[in-house]
Amino acid sequence: MKRILSVCLIILFISNTIYAMGNERNELIDIANVFTKSNLQIDSWNVTIKENKDDAELSQVLHDLSSSYLVTKAENENSIIYSVKDTHKKGNIIVNYNVIFPKDETYQAELVVTIQGNTWDSDVQSTYIEIQSEITSKYFTENMKIFSCMTTRASAIIENDYVDNFTKKLKLQHKNTQNDNLKTVRNLEIIYGYTSLWGQKITIQDEPVNVQLVTQTLGNGDVQYTIGTPILINEY
Repeated sequence: MKRILSVCLIILFISNTIYAMGNERNELIDIANVFTKSNLQIDSWNVTIKENKDDAELSQVLHDLSSSYLVTKAENENSIIYSVKDTHKKGNIIVNYNVIFPKDETYQAELVVTIQGNTWDSDVQSTYIEIQSEITSKYFTENMKIFSCMTTRASAIIENDYVDNFTKKLKLQHKNTQNDNLKTVRNLEIIYGYTSLWGQKITIQDEPVNVQLVTQTLGNGDVQYTIGTPILINEY
């Protein structure tokens, strides 16, 4: 699984920059609608917002966060990382802030914020929109990159071509399918594609990509589906 993740990350960084085309749609909500309209319950979701910033800006972010939260510090051979965890009881949403200062000065410091939850309904959606809007307006600019993903599952006894339904609802183009038969993974299928519904995209081998759909058969026979945009950056 880690090998698949590494390949995805390599693709991400060797590809062209993520493009934002001024599209105001919320990708996570679109994915939620794709799942719920297929009568599937959402298991988990995650939104990661990233932006490179100079040290002075991030020091101010840390100062602001430390006035309301406990800031913890960690260090590895590559970076110094300051972290904050904010739990929202409403909607059981967790927000993690990470301010990363690389030790190699050729790399720029970065602010990474993740918003995540394991339930979804209209109330959670409203809370998520409120939290994301507040965070992006306070800490980020138009140069931010947003990665969204959501996971659901279907019982093995239900016969339904969910992948076909998902691709139709997303109006998926430029589809490319990969299969991985690692011993730790059962029947893992990965589809890359592009939808004009969303603004961000990357380019892989001259093709636009902003959808990654992963289908995985679980130990009990159920099938797990994960949709990410513009590409998945977390393990699945």
